[in-house]
Amino acid sequence: MGSHPGAENSENHIVFYDGYCVLCSRSVDFILSRDSRTTFRIASLQSDFSKNILTKSGYPIAHIQNLNNVVYLRNEVLKIKSDAVLSILWELGGIYKLSFLAYIFPRVMRDFAYDSIAKLRYRIFGKRDTCRVPTPQEMPRFLG
Repeated sequence: MGSHPGAENSENHIVFYDGYCVLCSRSVDFILSRDSRTTFRIASLQSDFSKNILTKSGYPIAHIQNLNNVVYLRNEVLKIKSDAVLSILWELGGIYKLSFLAYIFPRVMRDFAYDSIAKLRYRIFGKRDTCRVPTPQEMPRFLG
């Protein structure tokens, strides 16, 4: 699996996102532009690949179909919502490791904030007619 640096680890760091959501696509852009070690692989929740991997990992198909959450699969451990976001930021390293400070808030509070944004994301940021298409340079990092 690996013609790019860090490929041996990237299969263990998969970010699943709503491919139609502009905010989610911008989040993917953010991750890719700061992931100097090419740690992360990316998959749209709309893809068959995502449905297959996530259901095998115990993630409910209804959640995949509702596109409610960013999901981060690291070393076969699923993280969702605020835990996924904070784990991704931690993995990016550098200044983003300060994200651990958000853990002073209980998960219920963090996920409430996450859910509030998720409910309004299409209205505030917009929705694409098609999933985000990776550039040729990004293609090796996208799954499914």
